[in-house]
Amino acid sequence: MDAWLVDLDHEDHDDHENHEDHDHGARHHTEHGLGDPRDGLTADERRRAAAFVRGEDARRFSRARRTVRRLLADRLGTAPRDVRIGYDDAGKPRLPDHPGTHVSWSRSGPLLLVGATESGPLGVDVEIVRPEGARLDVLSFVYPAVPATASPEVFFPAWTLLEAAVKATGRGLAEGAGEVRLAFPADGSVALRGIDGHGTGPWHGHTVPVPARADAPGASPWAMTAFVSPEARPPALLRGSAIGPGCAARTAGGRRHAAGPPGGRRR
Repeated sequence: MDAWLVDLDHEDHDDHENHEDHDHGARHHTEHGLGDPRDGLTADERRRAAAFVRGEDARRFSRARRTVRRLLADRLGTAPRDVRIGYDDAGKPRLPDHPGTHVSWSRSGPLLLVGATESGPLGVDVEIVRPEGARLDVLSFVYPAVPATASPEVFFPAWTLLEAAVKATGRGLAEGAGEVRLAFPADGSVALRGIDGHGTGPWHGHTVPVPARADAPGASPWAMTAFVSPEARPPALLRGSAIGPGCAARTAGGRRHAAGPPGGRRR
């Protein structure tokens, strides 16, 4: 598994992709509803960005989609504009031109988490840790199996594992939460025991806490990340390292892909 964590507010996103055949490509994409390649977004993504009320939310959404394509393009050995992203009926992303590569991504505020693997279905989730957001009543409503003795500290590991699991299956929280089996040991940790009804092989879940940027204290709050896939090895998500341009993670023994700048700097 390869995984990347990017601070969308910290990174320089003003660079643009190679504009070779710029005018012809722009006309071709616009005429076929694919969006203008000059901004790295499809027509649907540009419509979604325009629907945000806050400009900051629109910018982060747009940057996230460009970053996803740049990261995946680097991994696949192609150009970002050639990375086609499709979705199944449940909204799970897929790569039509690379059916053997499974992808997932998640965004929380300025943080974007992206994962890719060939080992099987994958789900990832990232949540900025806000103490006031640790609502066990909300978690219990979505996942009634939370024990009454659970402490607020289990909220973010449990929530991210749950989100990652239903992303891996493509079922979503409403339909898929009941299929996920979480364990809440006495030591206060949370573990994935399995997912019912989705294959005979084992599912593995890993949570990785991420600290704030070491070179800019307070710029990025602590976050919790989660990964669910058939892979037993946890991704080495830069524990204790700065979050920002070039941050990448990998499973132990896997290959690492540096995230360089757009248009040659590395989604």
